Amino acid sequence: MFGSVAMICFVLLIVESVSFWHARNVFDEAAAEGVRVAAAFDGTCAAGTSTAQSLLDRRAGGWSSGVQVLCSEADGIVTVTISGTTPGVLFDSAGFRASVTESAPREQ
Repeated sequence: MFGSVAMICFVLLIVESVSFWHARNVFDEAAAEGVRVAAAFDGTCAAGTSTAQSLLDRRAGGWSSGVQVLCSEADGIVTVTISGTTPGVLFDSAGFRASVTESAPREQ
């Protein structure tokens, strides 16, 4: 009995870990694309935020509720930060908070 419970907990831990890393990968890809658009010569933070949000909607639309996309520019460096809760094993009740930041210099 104890072995079965331990095995179930181990499998849930693995599923939760995979879910976390998948969410971080999706967030990272969206942040990289958003900062690429925002740092372009004619790009703006609004365009970068919109691009990142649309990428999140396409790739993670089913579980990306509560995701926040922020863009800032300081000293010629554009930064896009995406943070949100990962999908949890037990119907999103056990998700973790993931945050990814990407930066790029503004094109001259």
